[in-house]
Amino acid sequence: MKKLLIVIVIAIAVAAGIYFYKGGVATVAAKDNSVLAYVPADTVLFTGSVTPISFEEAMAMSHKLGLDPSTFMDMQDDAFELGPDSPDAARIALGLYAKYMKSFADKTTVKTLGITEAPNAAFYTVGALPVMRIELDGSDTFAKLIEQIETEQNIAADIKNMDGVEFREYAFSNDSSVPYSLVISSHDNQAVMTVNTPLTDDKDIKVALSKPEKSIADTGRLTDMMANNDYLGHSLFFIDNLAIMKGLTNPQTNSFGVMVNDLLVANGMQGALADMQTPACASEFTALTANWPTMSGGYTEFSANEANFKFMLEGANADLLKSLQGLRGHLSENLNNDDYVMSFGMGFDMDQMVPVITDVWQRLTETPYECPPLAEMQAGLKQQNPMMLGMMTGMVAGIKGIGFGIVEMDMAGLEQASSNPMAVADSMQMIVTVSAQKPQDLLMTLSSFAPQFAQMELKDGGDAVSLQDQMGMPASIALRGHDLVMLVGADALSQLPSIKSNDDLSSNGLFSMSMNFGKYMELISSVMNDMDANSEMAQDQKAMFDKLKEVDGTIKGTLDITDEGVVSETSFKAK
Repeated sequence: MKKLLIVIVIAIAVAAGIYFYKGGVATVAAKDNSVLAYVPADTVLFTGSVTPISFEEAMAMSHKLGLDPSTFMDMQDDAFELGPDSPDAARIALGLYAKYMKSFADKTTVKTLGITEAPNAAFYTVGALPVMRIELDGSDTFAKLIEQIETEQNIAADIKNMDGVEFREYAFSNDSSVPYSLVISSHDNQAVMTVNTPLTDDKDIKVALSKPEKSIADTGRLTDMMANNDYLGHSLFFIDNLAIMKGLTNPQTNSFGVMVNDLLVANGMQGALADMQTPACASEFTALTANWPTMSGGYTEFSANEANFKFMLEGANADLLKSLQGLRGHLSENLNNDDYVMSFGMGFDMDQMVPVITDVWQRLTETPYECPPLAEMQAGLKQQNPMMLGMMTGMVAGIKGIGFGIVEMDMAGLEQASSNPMAVADSMQMIVTVSAQKPQDLLMTLSSFAPQFAQMELKDGGDAVSLQDQMGMPASIALRGHDLVMLVGADALSQLPSIKSNDDLSSNGLFSMSMNFGKYMELISSVMNDMDANSEMAQDQKAMFDKLKEVDGTIKGTLDITDEGVVSETSFKAK
């Protein structure tokens, strides 16, 4: 699909700019948010804000990410075109997206869409029905925009009314037997998008357009989530895993389960979940899910040049979490260098791998399950013996973590690697670290495969030893505390003075990554420049990546297991 990449990258950059900016302190209570008043208290999915910020403020971070609207002024109309046989729902949705993107390029988004200066939006579920809602500016601009798109796309909306609220329907298929349609409405100074289903309108459209008896604004759900996870009041997100499982296994438990069951019946699929809905399955599936009841996300930090987004898979089983924390290894600080193009680290305590896996295996196999799907899973697990892993992990005993960092890279040189293997060493500087309790013992392990390692003598803090003969390219190895450090590349040895002694092997995580965004995009841009101008990566795509490579900032990410659950954090720091 022509220009698919540019549309995706633009959408990601816009979203990243908005999300990275939404920081600060939630000074307005949820009950004062008009959009939250429509979100039911028992929604199983939610993303939105307690306190919205201005569009201009949000776009300020997009600009720091290299997203200049003028870069996209020359985008061709066919980037947003569909075939003549496309259903009305696809045409109206893409037409609305095109208006948004063009208004973004013209810096007229708020005026064009008729939304407030501080966009207040939420995506959530009513039962099992997805709903998107955004506050309007008090004018009829949005309604007129929808009518304009209908005219431009030659769409005839099916206009209906539910309890005095007008809504417009657009079919998802040209086949009239498909009973689903996109619904767009503007009411109570808010625009709403949802889906009409085979259910009667009082069971889907009415509940999607009306205020619930009890909204999420009437509860402390969002504020408690913020307090428990140090989230700021912007771009909050959660999925209620436990409520979803309860609804699937016992439909009458909540509104989500009731609607899922009604939809299955309406589509002639009654009984499709019968295997999960026996008393035994309901109890056992719910008990398993209760170990990980919710997923949530939100910003924990924001300043003029820095933002940090946290994602949490909540863990409610303290004993299980303590066991899983045994997997945590060591992520060497020697790869934490913002000037590197990118780096990755994996922290796993190999000495604890078998004990942890064995503990989890025992938890899943000790108590017989009565639910057939779980009993089948359990029988399969019993046929596996995690102790067999000891034969493999024994060779890497003592290792706490590994990582690598790309210091510099020349894509043009690497393209010659197929005909000239030495081009890899000439075009890239790379550092590899292995963190271990006794790193010199690893050389003895390697000697069983390459005897020359047995005679290799490394002095902690001393000079690097060449690996040219072993690897057939410029490479060397050095010892820095608990780190074995390998430097690959013709100029990589110049990095050795900056490699510090790793004297602390404490467990600090499972995974880390770092990317110098500008340098990485510069590599991508060099690839774009070598592509045919008539290919999908045409001149406008190249211009986009040329702009993105000007970003002077670092993106970092981590993954860890804490006493609260599985935690992932992503940060952007502008220089």
